[in-house]
Amino acid sequence: MAAEAVYGFAGVVLGSVTTSVLAIYNERRAASRERSQRDHQYERDRKMAHDTFQRDSILALQSAVSEMITAAYAEMDRMLAYLRESGEWSARQWETPTAIGWSAAVLRLEQSRARVFDDELRSLADELRTIAGEAVWAADLESAQRLDRQLEPLQHRFNEAVTRVLPALY
Repeated sequence: MAAEAVYGFAGVVLGSVTTSVLAIYNERRAASRERSQRDHQYERDRKMAHDTFQRDSILALQSAVSEMITAAYAEMDRMLAYLRESGEWSARQWETPTAIGWSAAVLRLEQSRARVFDDELRSLADELRTIAGEAVWAADLESAQRLDRQLEPLQHRFNEAVTRVLPALY
């Protein structure tokens, strides 16, 4: 009977140890799974915030590009009207009236451009700003016309790039 008691006691101890080890293992496994799920959720939330920020920034940049081109065309129209009235090209100077919305549009474009991470979009927006600025400040009608002819195809390329980038952000 003493041997049976020892075997019984050993069985209880062995069962308790086994149960404790399995409980600890299951707890660690569950904690690891929860940690992994939290990490995945954090990454999903982070990617969603990134994509939302980029989507909003790209749309703001697209709007800013359109406003800047509208302001450039308005200034060139003003210069053409002066050409029709006076017969001479009035190259824009610091003393001439600022194009309506030109400075605000350029500042908005630069602000929006700084928030966009896509290098192609940033580069195209910068190129558009440069050409529109050169057209507004053109020394003669021929230069303004040459630069004007570059704006529309470049804006088209910019919008096509936006079309390629945006779907990945939804």
